[in-house]
Amino acid sequence: MRPSTRTGQFPPAARYGRFVGRVGALALFLGVGTALGMPAASAEGDDSSRSGPASRSATSSSASSSPHSARGPSARPARATRGTAHRAATAPQSLASASRAAGITSWAKGDPKAPVASPALSAAAAYTRRPATVTPRRPFAAVPIDAEPAAEPAAGGLPTPVGAATPVTAVSAAQAELSNQVSPLGTPVQIARERIAMRTAASLPVTLMKFVLRQGFLAAGNQQFALVGGVDAANLQALDNAVDEYALASAFSQQILNPMDPAVVTQVAPPHSWYGLDVAGSRLLYDNPDTIYRFIPVNKTAEYVITGRLFEGIPSDTTFSVLEGTAGTTSTILTLDDLDISPDGSFVITVSGAAATPGQRNHLQLTSSSTLIAARNTLGDWAVEDPMGLEVQRVGGPPNSLFAQLGGFVLLGSLVNDNPLLASLASLIPPLGIAEAPIVRGTLTALLMIVRGSNQQAKYMALATTDPVTGQLRAPNVMTQPASNAEFLANQLQSNGYFQLAEDEALILTIDPASAGFFTVPVYNDWTITDDYWNQQTSLNNDQSIANLDGTYTIVVSPTDPLVANWLSTGGLNQGIISMRFQNLDPDSPDTPTVTSQVVKISDLGDYLPGGTVFVTPEQRATQLAVRKAGFDKRWAPYPQP
Repeated sequence: MRPSTRTGQFPPAARYGRFVGRVGALALFLGVGTALGMPAASAEGDDSSRSGPASRSATSSSASSSPHSARGPSARPARATRGTAHRAATAPQSLASASRAAGITSWAKGDPKAPVASPALSAAAAYTRRPATVTPRRPFAAVPIDAEPAAEPAAGGLPTPVGAATPVTAVSAAQAELSNQVSPLGTPVQIARERIAMRTAASLPVTLMKFVLRQGFLAAGNQQFALVGGVDAANLQALDNAVDEYALASAFSQQILNPMDPAVVTQVAPPHSWYGLDVAGSRLLYDNPDTIYRFIPVNKTAEYVITGRLFEGIPSDTTFSVLEGTAGTTSTILTLDDLDISPDGSFVITVSGAAATPGQRNHLQLTSSSTLIAARNTLGDWAVEDPMGLEVQRVGGPPNSLFAQLGGFVLLGSLVNDNPLLASLASLIPPLGIAEAPIVRGTLTALLMIVRGSNQQAKYMALATTDPVTGQLRAPNVMTQPASNAEFLANQLQSNGYFQLAEDEALILTIDPASAGFFTVPVYNDWTITDDYWNQQTSLNNDQSIANLDGTYTIVVSPTDPLVANWLSTGGLNQGIISMRFQNLDPDSPDTPTVTSQVVKISDLGDYLPGGTVFVTPEQRATQLAVRKAGFDKRWAPYPQP
């Protein structure tokens, strides 16, 4: 991907990395119609081209956002690029200083007399590790941290582990005193589209297709996990939910087949309750717990205007990309570094088939095969960073029509999109209400499920279980070295693998992020989706973790809590998948991230962890989880989540 060289245009821009999600993966599913030929998803580098402003014709449709508080530029601090050397030199010092100020200590391996930073405080005030101070938006009242220091390590070098089944008492959202803020995700259009998707997912065609999809998922799972005896009992219990979430994702996908009725819709999301609506999850294909995914259907024959606004909690990564055809490849990409942004954080992006005019920066050019714009916010510090506000209006092109409703512009592609006369003729029949009926939407959704479901699921499972060169199944508990993968974006690196752990075992991951400004380590079940990552620490990014003194990170993966600050819970699973992302890579650095893995007994962890490893008490863990949950609740404010 082309690294942007512009700096100083907008203060936070220095921090923004390139892409955060699996655009090729998700776009393959979300961005295309029901074409029978399904080429493998790829992640080509962007040929970032600029194009001219969209013409201002009559508005056909828009996505309105809910009002939220006005915020001035003074609240939006600059974010400096975080390099490994800086993290190694400053993070321990700043955390320790914050801990001493709060009177918090916990024991470090190898030096039980020396207090080190409390990881609970680290989670509550992660921004202290940053070279630039970030002012939180009063997301929640501070969670008191008054736990006793962790017990001095026993003979094995560790406090007594906490059993996986032991409930952790976290501070409720009500106790955390939600502020008066309103999440920019909760727009009227979002709520309306969620209602449509849930009605579609409950239709008879989708209900019947879920039975077929379940058998395909199960067959793929038993094949991919054959070395460890196939899918285990805990993952079998999660199968029905995985199929349900795939079905709801398909129902959202069906809605974005019509580029003449565009909307900004959050998808690939966990279950949430807000505005009187209980929305099920729509996660699939390695959803990222740190990322807000929003998709906008587009077409070359039309013109669009995207308006947005950044708030004071600037995301770790923000990108807009144009996705192409059935493969979901990226043809154009904009980062915040590329955009002209007003002092109040607002911006406007034009979208059309025309090239950018000289000097025009805020433009995305469409090709005849363009189907989607993917907008992504990756939140490193959940307690501080905010998703942007975002709307879209179609300002030119053919009127909405039955042809567009049924996905004709996607299915026929350049045949129509490169022929203005044919596009006009195809748009003569106006949209019909019958095309919006649940039975029609359900039929299209069921077709998406059957064409893509089982084969796509097997492909993404294989990323963790199968050697791409030999085609042979890989052994568990061994992570691949970070590399670019054709299924994802070329400007990211991924490390994949699967684990098989007994209750008394742990997988130690040692991560050297090298030039990566951001990395994340989520746990997935066998069906490539996350679980309850808001109440459980089943993902960790480098904002949420404590670095070793040399700038590396040691993550302990286990079903049982060893009371290590950097514990990555498996969510009670003994078998599952780990898929890491490395982002914001320095293109001029010869250093690349590395990952090593080792399985040990939990009782022997102290013999393998590096000096300075931070441990916590059960009370500190509870506080750590409470802060995590409060950050998650911000996404759905003002509604605290279960």
